[in-house]
Amino acid sequence: MQPQELLDRCEYTIKYQMQEIDRLRAELERQDEEFKQLLAWVNGDSDALTSLQRTYMDPRISTTDRIKAAGAAIAYERPKLTLAVQVRSSDVLGDRLDAVKALKTVNPKVIEHDPAAQP
Repeated sequence: MQPQELLDRCEYTIKYQMQEIDRLRAELERQDEEFKQLLAWVNGDSDALTSLQRTYMDPRISTTDRIKAAGAAIAYERPKLTLAVQVRSSDVLGDRLDAVKALKTVNPKVIEHDPAAQP
């Protein structure tokens, strides 16, 4: 084998090894991230909302999956305003509302004032 052929083979081998090392490093980094997430979940530092948030903020995940995660998380990130009505007696709610409506229609007392009539 000629020296140039030997050098070319070594160069090819080194390039291939470097690509494999880069791939293995990326895999190791991904596994470390999964391990951290699992450890946080076991320790109680992570919950479903945290997982969804991490998913939709990760640019490595497909856009479709990120949108699904964001849609699932939004209901828990921004609380909905609700109104609770409690009826303390056995009256029907409709009767109570009619009574309140009647109170609103009462004509208020008016004080009349004539400035010319003052002494």
